[in-house]
Amino acid sequence: MSHRITRSDLLRALDSPAAVSACVALPSRLESVRQTRRFVSDQLGRWGCESLTDSTVRICSELAANAVTHAEPHAAGRDEILVSLTFVAGEALIAQVADSDPSPPVPKITRPRDLAESGRGLSIVTKLCDYWSTSPRSDGQGKTISAYLRDHQQALAPGAPPAGPDRVPSEDAAGLVAEPDGTALPQLDFSKPAVARVCDYVTGGTDNYPADRALGRQLLALAPWLDRAAAAARAHGQHVVRHLASQGIVQFLDLGCGLPRRHGHNVHDAAQEVQREASVVYVDRDPMVQAHVRTVFEETPREMGLHADITLAEDMLAQPAIARLDRRRPMAVLLHEVLPWIDDDKARHLLDTLRSWVPDGSFLSVVHAAADSYPESTPDLVALYQEAGILYRPRTLEQLLALAADWDVAGPGITAVPLEGLRAVDDREPLYGSYAFTACASESAGRRLGANALAHTPVAAGGAYREATP
Repeated sequence: MSHRITRSDLLRALDSPAAVSACVALPSRLESVRQTRRFVSDQLGRWGCESLTDSTVRICSELAANAVTHAEPHAAGRDEILVSLTFVAGEALIAQVADSDPSPPVPKITRPRDLAESGRGLSIVTKLCDYWSTSPRSDGQGKTISAYLRDHQQALAPGAPPAGPDRVPSEDAAGLVAEPDGTALPQLDFSKPAVARVCDYVTGGTDNYPADRALGRQLLALAPWLDRAAAAARAHGQHVVRHLASQGIVQFLDLGCGLPRRHGHNVHDAAQEVQREASVVYVDRDPMVQAHVRTVFEETPREMGLHADITLAEDMLAQPAIARLDRRRPMAVLLHEVLPWIDDDKARHLLDTLRSWVPDGSFLSVVHAAADSYPESTPDLVALYQEAGILYRPRTLEQLLALAADWDVAGPGITAVPLEGLRAVDDREPLYGSYAFTACASESAGRRLGANALAHTPVAAGGAYREATP
């Protein structure tokens, strides 16, 4: 049986003569979360601890974000947080974050209906480390949270004693949020690929893990255009948000938002570029996504994250984060590259529920993977995802519009999102990766497109394509 880490193991590692340490003091401001990530990544690179970097960066950014958010306004030392790392080769890495708030952290969410962020970060920390604990700061001006991660080269002693009473609770005990009907939201499992992290890898991001990268490499080998398809879909989504904001929309509900992008490339960036008072609620069922929403965005009252399953639409719409939206005014609901990960019945239920809920004059923006753009590789992409335990359901334009039958979809507004840098072969249209349309919730919603609507839509017929050459 593997040795269960306890506080005595943590203290022994901190006092080890073989330990090396590094520490940084940062101002108690949100931008320090990014500085924390850079410090941890750079320092572990110098120590050759690349295998521990992803988890430690996530842990320290979570703890730093909590420290900044909950700092006592009048406490001594409130203007800084302390981030330290201690490494004992072959044994452990200890990550510590000290702040000025003496109150202990809240490690669990006790009410299933409470989808507030309190305690969510520690659920993620619990998943990533072998043990964590809290203790008073040495100067008595706050607390220090310590997280113990085994060095992957550690040889565990056979017959080591089991955990003591101060053993960190399991993730289940730490309480990742459950839905009101008792259905648990997905738990973090970095050994399996996740849609948001695979997409992050495909588009050149760094918030991904070996399982995500392995699947991403397979996908790109099969469809080398996939990265450009994802980039084009995102760019189109940003364009739609700016256009809707120019039409007076200042409330946006981004469902299945995925991992945040770099500054200037998120929904609130595009909306506030046109309407400074625009607000966004970001919703995703992946707990890692919501951790990033909380730590990466320099949040104001106009941006809010909600950890919820969008396929449980009624429960999602009843949550306080969404209830803050003013239903007396139109809003925009964004489903950008989300529906391909939902089966037909759940997708139809989601769209029908949204149509009944949003006020008249609201908009629905959909960007969706096209099933008939590149039929040579699409079935193999579906199969790759299926092998990884992920449903992937690209649709034809007709299938997509059938799901949105209760919305007022204008034929000329349907777009095949093109991929730059590709050219047609054998006189066929250039490759596109997604369909996109904007629909309106109006009194006329529910009317079907005319028989000739698709004939006037700029949609290619699909076929074989290759990259353009200079």
